[in-house]
Amino acid sequence: MTENNFAEIEQLVARERLFRARHNPEIRDCYFPDATVATSWQKGSIDTFLGAQPTEVKQDTAIVGSTSTPVIHQNGKRAYVELPTTTRMYFDVNGVTAEIISFRRLIYRVEDRGDGVWRIASMISINENDELHPVNPSADLHVKDEDLKGLRPSYRWLSYTRCKAGGQISDDLLGTDRPDDIKRVYAEAEAWLNEAK
Repeated sequence: MTENNFAEIEQLVARERLFRARHNPEIRDCYFPDATVATSWQKGSIDTFLGAQPTEVKQDTAIVGSTSTPVIHQNGKRAYVELPTTTRMYFDVNGVTAEIISFRRLIYRVEDRGDGVWRIASMISINENDELHPVNPSADLHVKDEDLKGLRPSYRWLSYTRCKAGGQISDDLLGTDRPDDIKRVYAEAEAWLNEAK
């Protein structure tokens, strides 16, 4: 039977999410220095990701996240991890405080590059679905149907709230409403995994 490192890898991605939520600087230790991260609001090096958040999010509130059990695919010193996650953020929408709940799947590529320590080489976010609610249930968000035309269903409310807050968001993010893009992500992850020595 092939030895696996599932416990170490699971703890690695769990720490990364916990440190991210708490703005803990130790999150940097979870990543290799040359790691890349792609989310709904940025894409690039680890330095562009750490210590930042979307500027449209209400800055006096916390971004709260929860995760499910990861699925780990390992080959030797490499693995990729599928981690379902739910993120809650507050935005001002048409003068009303609203909460957006975003359902995503994070795909991590992790490695042990020879020192016996697993770290993250890359992480990408796949949008699955989202919801929007007023924080005060009796409030009206004044959402107009015409404002939703053309918004992709995998991150419709994220797009709506970002634009309403004066921000921007790409129409070409990874989302489950474009299954061919998702198949490509998995094919690339499998190819990278099979390159492991």
